[in-house]
Amino acid sequence: MKLPTSHLAPGMRLARPVYGTKGEKLLNQGVELTDAYIKALRRRGVLAVCVGDPNDQFYENVLAEEIRINAMEAVRSWVENSAQKKNLKQVIESVEAIVEEILAGKYCVSGLTEICTTDAYTYMHSVDVCVLSLTVGVELRFAKKGLIRLGTGSILHDLGKTRIPLEILNKPGRLTAEEFAEIKKHPVLGYEMLLSKTNEIDSETASIVLDHHERYDGSGYPRGLRGEDIGIMPAICAISDVYNAITTDRVYRKAFPPYEAYELLMGSGNTMFDADVVNTFLLCISPYPIGSLVRLSNGLIARVIKTRKNQPFRPIIGLLDANQKNGELDLMKENNIVITGVVDPNEACAIIAK
Repeated sequence: MKLPTSHLAPGMRLARPVYGTKGEKLLNQGVELTDAYIKALRRRGVLAVCVGDPNDQFYENVLAEEIRINAMEAVRSWVENSAQKKNLKQVIESVEAIVEEILAGKYCVSGLTEICTTDAYTYMHSVDVCVLSLTVGVELRFAKKGLIRLGTGSILHDLGKTRIPLEILNKPGRLTAEEFAEIKKHPVLGYEMLLSKTNEIDSETASIVLDHHERYDGSGYPRGLRGEDIGIMPAICAISDVYNAITTDRVYRKAFPPYEAYELLMGSGNTMFDADVVNTFLLCISPYPIGSLVRLSNGLIARVIKTRKNQPFRPIIGLLDANQKNGELDLMKENNIVITGVVDPNEACAIIAK
C-alpha cells in the first residue's frame, strides 16, 4: 500500500525499495522503518513509499524500477542539455523499453509513482503519464509504432513547464490571474521547444505536447479545441495527465484517493473528455488499487488482492480479521457484501504496523 511519508509510523516495513531522484537506492525492500528513517525520507523530499509485506504477490507486477528511473533521467538529460539530438534518442529508447514491458504484461497501474520526490515531480509525473497513456493505447490496440509516438508525446507533454518559474509551479496557495496565464503558456512553449530542437518528432507526437490541455467541451487551452477536433493521442494524454496529477500529493493540496478520482472521471465524459476515451481509461485503472485497505458493509476490514477490469467495485479481497476462517473473499460471489469506503490513512498506518 502506498502511503504519504507524512503518515508513516515506526515499525512499518517497506514493500518496495525507495529511490532518490538520481536513481540511488535510499532504503531496501523489507527494511523496518524507524523514526530516524522516516525523518530522513521527509528531509530528502520523498512524498510517498510503498509499505506492507514485501512477499505479497501483488507487489511483483510493477514496472521495473530501472526502466522507470532510466526514463526519468532521459527526459531530465534531454531538457538540461539543451535538447540535444543524442539525448532525444535516449528518451525514445526509454519509451520503447516501457512499451516492451507493458506488451509483455509485466506492469500494472498500481505501481505508479513509487519514486516521487518534490524536486523530481515534473519528470516523474511525465513518466507516469506516459505509462498511463500507453496502457490506454494497448487497450485500444494501437500498433507498436503508434504506441511509441503516444509514449514519446506523453513523456514530453509538460516540456514547456521547464520554462515556467518554479515559484509559480510550486506555489502553495491559489495562483493569481497573471500566474495562471503564465502556466497556460506551457503547451505552446513545449511545442515550440520540440520543433525547434529536432526534426525527428512527427506532427502527431508534437500535437500531444500542444493539445494535452484541450477539453472536449471547448473549455481547454491554448487553442480552445472541442470534440473531435482534439486528436485521440492528445485526448489520451489529457485524461492520463489529470488522473496522475490529482492522485499525487502536491505542495498546494493533498492527493485524491483513487476511488474519488475514479468517480470524478466517471462523470467527465463529453464534458472534459471524450466519453469513449473516458470509458477506456476507466478499464485501465481501479477505484480500489491492489493493496488498498477497504471497509466492508459487514464491518470488517480487508486488503484488495485482485481487481477486475469489468467489475471494478467487486474485487477479490483478503480479510484482516484473524478470527475469520476463510480469509479470502471474491466479492463477485458475495452479493450481500459491498465496499463502503477506504480505511483512513491514520488507521491504515496502525493496521500495517501490526
